[in-house]
Amino acid sequence: MKALLYLTKRSFINNLKKAVKKPASLLVMIICIVYGIFLAVMLGQIVTKIHFSSAKGLTVIITLWTLYIFLSNFAGYASKKGVIFKPSHAHFVFTAPISPKKILLHSAWMNYLLTIVVSVLFLIAGLTVFGITPWKMILFFLVECVVETVFEVSVMIFLYTNDKIPQKVMKAISTGIKIFLVGVAVLIVIYFKKQGVTLETASAFFDWPGLQMIPVVGWNISVYRLILLGPDVLNVICTVLYLLAVAVMIAAAVRMKCDGDYYEDAAKFADDYAEMRRRKVNGEMVMSMGEKKKRFRRVKDTYKGTGAKAIFYRQLLEYKKEKYFIFSKMTLLCLAIAILLSRVMRDSALKSGVPQMYMLGIIMYMTLILTGYLGKWENELKTPYLFLIPDSPVRKLWYATLMEHIKALVDGCIFCIPLSIAWGIGPVQSILAILTYAVLQANRLYTKVIAQCLLGDTLGKTGQDFVRAIFQMTVLGIGLAIALAAGFMVNIDLVFPIIFIYSMIVTVVIGLLASIRFYSMEQLA
Repeated sequence: MKALLYLTKRSFINNLKKAVKKPASLLVMIICIVYGIFLAVMLGQIVTKIHFSSAKGLTVIITLWTLYIFLSNFAGYASKKGVIFKPSHAHFVFTAPISPKKILLHSAWMNYLLTIVVSVLFLIAGLTVFGITPWKMILFFLVECVVETVFEVSVMIFLYTNDKIPQKVMKAISTGIKIFLVGVAVLIVIYFKKQGVTLETASAFFDWPGLQMIPVVGWNISVYRLILLGPDVLNVICTVLYLLAVAVMIAAAVRMKCDGDYYEDAAKFADDYAEMRRRKVNGEMVMSMGEKKKRFRRVKDTYKGTGAKAIFYRQLLEYKKEKYFIFSKMTLLCLAIAILLSRVMRDSALKSGVPQMYMLGIIMYMTLILTGYLGKWENELKTPYLFLIPDSPVRKLWYATLMEHIKALVDGCIFCIPLSIAWGIGPVQSILAILTYAVLQANRLYTKVIAQCLLGDTLGKTGQDFVRAIFQMTVLGIGLAIALAAGFMVNIDLVFPIIFIYSMIVTVVIGLLASIRFYSMEQLA
């Protein structure tokens, strides 16, 4: 037991030291803390201004958090992916003469830490912003931080340490939990589909009796409503049901016998998690762990190209072997965001009279915030033959990134066309929006190459992306200011042409500077 306590404590301290020692991590931590404080203050002011600073307002926020954390955590536990293990656990911890239950409890310390931090934030907000009486907030803190954590731990132990229950039964239970979670999500979607998405229906949703009747998560919400808003027949009954569910799960977790059969699944998950972290550090867009081995199509096409053209044709062949050609997870993300925003922001965009300005703002934001995906062009930097090709650095850079420009153009069409149709934006403005999206993505790509040249591995991928975002924000911000000034003083239709021409000029200049990276392989050695 003492060994696990020491391991948990040292893991936390070492992770903190490692983050502080790395310049990029330290910088990101400071920025996140400052941004978190700024966001908390701003939200507090907004809540006060819109007269949301009441017990009901806090209940709405807590309900949203409860739904989110319940769906995410229990989906992870049902798949046995809710607790983070490391490859070292398989070699040193699982083989130690310690109870498998205790190992599981100590390995989930990150889950407890998140619950404690959120509970403290709610406690402070309830006392300062929402004006809730102290005894109510203390009782709320005990329920969320103690009772809910105990229930979550009991469910975790039940789903992980189930050696005596047949595997088919446990698989059926896990599948049932997933179906239940999907059912909850579908129920929420059906409600808003029938009632419509407005402030009135959203407010009514949190008072909807059916929400409190949802097993476990609804009962949990009823407990918070009982504490913050006072008793009524429904929340009293649901509170009793929740406490009974907690008692049953505690009894099941205590009586559950375990010999460590979950170690095999945990070891595989640890390897998958480590691989996912490695791929994320390399800049890849990873949506899940333990992805299946890729299957490639057979391609009989033949291309011939001399000099730097050979790089482009090789990439084209590689993409043709892919199952979905140039379409990727980034394409799906663009489509999903476009469909969502076309409905959610439609009224605001049309009411403003300048929906194209909304689209421009979204495009700029996506370019700065989304780092995108690791394209095949970035792998070219790792191949020595690239620097031996007898061609100019500019042509090498162009042909190494040409497929990424084509992909960006396609993603731009998928993103901008639905918004243009939904918001009634004209064809000329839509075409300029698509071209601007592609140019800004090229600008992001070339700026990242310059960041790699200047920083190398000193600040890592995070530092490179941060420097890229700051540099790109500064350069494009100037062009955006010029375009907006011309648009509001002369004609609003000038905004897109000006920002497109400005972005094109800046991107060409940055591309010429970035081509230096393709001159000598020894630059970052």
